[in-house]
Amino acid sequence: MNKSIRLTVSIDRDRREMKTFRNTLAGLIVLAVGGASLGLGQVIENPAKPKAANAGRVITPQQVLAISDEGTSDYYFKWPHDLAIGPNGSLLLTDVNQVLEFDAGGKFQHNLFKKGQGPGEMPYPGTALAAGGNVVVFSGGPAKLVYFDREDRFEKELAVRSEGGPSLKLLHYHSGAFFFVASEFPRTTGDPKAVETPQTIVAVREADGTVETLASFTAKAYVIAAPGGGGGMFGIASLIAAPFEEKYLALTHTEEYLLKIYDPAANKAVREFRRTYERAKGIPLSEKEKEGGIFIDNKHYTRPERKFENDVKNLLARGGEIWAVTSTKDKAKGILIDIFDGEGIYRDCFWLDLPDPGLASLWSPGRCALDGEFLWVVEQSEDGTFSIKKYRVVI
Repeated sequence: MNKSIRLTVSIDRDRREMKTFRNTLAGLIVLAVGGASLGLGQVIENPAKPKAANAGRVITPQQVLAISDEGTSDYYFKWPHDLAIGPNGSLLLTDVNQVLEFDAGGKFQHNLFKKGQGPGEMPYPGTALAAGGNVVVFSGGPAKLVYFDREDRFEKELAVRSEGGPSLKLLHYHSGAFFFVASEFPRTTGDPKAVETPQTIVAVREADGTVETLASFTAKAYVIAAPGGGGGMFGIASLIAAPFEEKYLALTHTEEYLLKIYDPAANKAVREFRRTYERAKGIPLSEKEKEGGIFIDNKHYTRPERKFENDVKNLLARGGEIWAVTSTKDKAKGILIDIFDGEGIYRDCFWLDLPDPGLASLWSPGRCALDGEFLWVVEQSEDGTFSIKKYRVVI
């Protein structure tokens, strides 16, 4: 059983002591092991072919605009990530010492990052998202949520303090609560091995600082234990989540095809579903990956070669649709995207034909964002420079 995560919260840097919250998972049916169900008795099985008569068509999206850092000193792109849709169709993203916002037309609005430890300042830039009428940035070291109004003015902070040192990633905001996934380095000994690592959903209620530990899912990692503790790891699978119909999270956390719709308010998966899928062969390690990796106790380790790619590489959502970005790729067609409805029924699929740099980001959670018929994508050119492209995707 996964140990609970203990958090305390203080609002607006108020030093009043908050009551430490502890919520064990022992009394909840929340542990998902591998592909097992989370509080459900049955996984919805879908056939290999969806219901749509024109399924499998090739969609070549229309580029609407491109954002680069040429000719400006307001911002620069070094490694843009954590793309999210902000207020009024704006785009939020994180980069080195930057938390940037662009309006729906691609015009630069703000850099919300100000380095420091004081009110409104952050040691490190983090994920930004829209929360009510604010843009809120989650920053680590110390972990806190920083609120800005629509004029880029600092409003308040919500400091999040964790016991045990879990890594926190901000996923979603809904009805006065922020939802994170918390993970910790797995404690193992002996030879390198693949292990299941808990990925725990944590909610922080902004009104009174209440913290709640919710469901725990598992994702596989290849772990190298170091003598005396610690070590390194390579992710094999990870928890990938996308806000769905505002109050839900569509998520996947396994190597093989399995999707879930998780309801944080009820703290349970209300749907689990998959479809018959022909797995894609693993992509061999690149020379860069072979030269990289990690060194532990003077030994060099690289990610193990994959027999198969993870079936679902990314998740996107719009309206009542969940888009599963699959590992199926065709040089002439692009990447195959499956569409499911909220009942877990496989309704449609299409090939998305983007330039190769866009396809690479489509496979990388956090490097693209879907807003209705518009898709924002990070693209890296051959000379290493980055741009952000906005496409209209009509399916």
